Amino acid sequence: MQLFEPHIQQVRQFQERHKANGAWKEYLHTGRVDWPASNYKNLVLAGDTAVELGHPEDVSTAFLLWTNNTANVTDRRISVIGPDLKDLHNQKSAFGRIVLAAAEDFNEDNSFDRYREMELLRYDIDLKGYMMRGVSQHQREWSRVSRQALNNGFSFDILGGALIDKFNNLPYISATEVIFVTQGREAVLELKSIADRAIQIIGAMNKMAEELSLDCSTCEYNAVCSEVAGLRSMRSTLKQRKAVALA
Repeated sequence: MQLFEPHIQQVRQFQERHKANGAWKEYLHTGRVDWPASNYKNLVLAGDTAVELGHPEDVSTAFLLWTNNTANVTDRRISVIGPDLKDLHNQKSAFGRIVLAAAEDFNEDNSFDRYREMELLRYDIDLKGYMMRGVSQHQREWSRVSRQALNNGFSFDILGGALIDKFNNLPYISATEVIFVTQGREAVLELKSIADRAIQIIGAMNKMAEELSLDCSTCEYNAVCSEVAGLRSMRSTLKQRKAVALA
């Protein structure tokens, strides 16, 4: 089921524009990330912070797109559009993060459950000296990197690699790619405009999964479902499930 192909294409166009402007760095994640964990006790205070990403007073966006077309995802690639962490020392930065995941068997019956698992996973990162606060319902992300972590070499290569390791451990994921954006407020706002449409699709999925009636005439996502064939198929499958459950 292809829900996000137009959005992935827009992300690629965004990448190519910034790559042409020279604001581009790329890593290939090999092996597994070798960075100490904090056992989920990370607390990076303001005075210990070397870099702050996506502060609430600034703009940020963080979202997940998935596809059945594995050719649309370059496995283990980490792209950085804008300065890497070491070049942001003692700075706050607008921030974007996109996770692209590919599998071969997403369908109307399993996509929502898998989405929920992946959505939780992308916030399940425990790296010493890195503190993240995500607001998933608004697709925002605020994080801090400590001075000690930055001095020890913490980078987007490590952060992206940790995400890739998590996602590629899922049995239904065949490829994962991560993109970070620190190129400034304008670039992140451009990326956010792509995210906003994807969020509408995800919101429609959430509502279909949570509500029993599926009354399309009163739903705020009616227009989105009408335009996206995959959502229409999912709606039909969920209606059948709920009819059986209520029988």
